[in-house]
Amino acid sequence: MSGLIAAAVSLFWALTVTLLIARAVRQYGAYDAVQPAASLKVAPSIDVIVPARNEAAGIGRCLAGLAAQDYPRDRFMVTVIDDGSTDATASLAGRAGVPVVTAGALPEGWTGKTHACWQGALRATGEWLCFIDADTVPQPALLRAAIAAVQRHDLDLLSLEPRQELVTPWERLIIPAGLCALGFAGELRRTADPGSAAAPANGQFLLIRRAAYDRAGGHRAVRSTVAEDSALTARIKRRGGRVALKSGAALIGVRMYRSLAQLWEGLGKNVTETFGGVCATATIAALGLVLAWAAVAVPAVLSAVLVLAPSPLLTAALALATCATLALFGMHVAAARYFEVPPWYGLLFPIAYSLAAALAFAGILARRRGRVAWKGRRYRTAADAGD
Repeated sequence: MSGLIAAAVSLFWALTVTLLIARAVRQYGAYDAVQPAASLKVAPSIDVIVPARNEAAGIGRCLAGLAAQDYPRDRFMVTVIDDGSTDATASLAGRAGVPVVTAGALPEGWTGKTHACWQGALRATGEWLCFIDADTVPQPALLRAAIAAVQRHDLDLLSLEPRQELVTPWERLIIPAGLCALGFAGELRRTADPGSAAAPANGQFLLIRRAAYDRAGGHRAVRSTVAEDSALTARIKRRGGRVALKSGAALIGVRMYRSLAQLWEGLGKNVTETFGGVCATATIAALGLVLAWAAVAVPAVLSAVLVLAPSPLLTAALALATCATLALFGMHVAAARYFEVPPWYGLLFPIAYSLAAALAFAGILARRRGRVAWKGRRYRTAADAGD
């Protein structure tokens, strides 16, 4: 490798890393956080709907958090919709004093979550519907802050990204890698952009004005969709509704998966929708894998060449490439600290991206086969229709 080629490789690597980090920082820097609110103009009525299927491990924390809300108690009601649970989900909810509604048999063409949410909406009478996952941990200020945000910004739908609780090594490696990749390649700001048809959303917390929900056809209109959160948000947006996706890290936490099998199945079923389709997901996964290992390979190769043929130009090229690699490692260490996991997990990001890429390709394969699995059920995807 000549000095000029080494310099070109080093410069390309440094520019690539700079652009990726700048894009991630710019995107997440514009990602507004909803904070606890001191007061409200008015306190509209809210129906809080908790769809739950085999959530005995976490539903207690969710319902305790909802019971502790500082929102006026006579202005909101919590209902659990039991979606055919085979564990103690329903009995735990009942012991917590929360009404439990059985969703009933799953009709053909529906996913379990959309059917459970729809059953909850049919029974609701509030001005706002709040769909919240049973594995979340709401803080007391959640409902008050969310209502204050929709009033302040005149929104019809607010989706919040919870703070991730990462416990096992698999969670600590794969979930931050996926979220970093989304920061590099995605565009979370599209949700609130009226000029964009896209509407990424997080179904772990959706607060929706009832009138907007009904205009969009509710969950019935997206009944066969695996990523029902973004699909419903997009329908509301197309009908003139104002929607937003914001950080709710100070207001709500979530522990999504408690084993590698759950994580693999849960993330795999949504990965193509999250990253914009099969082709986009495959491209992002492949590039992420290459770039992650390039962080190790580029300085290593330049070091070997420098040993064999020392030169000032090669030395400068190695120094530039090493700085870029250190910046990339530093960003992932900072991400690990943000997710409140040991910082050394950030140093393992090439391994993390390898696992995330394997998960993405498994999700793509399931999509191409036309079926995805979740909690003991298998759902047909658009691939069955030739999509």
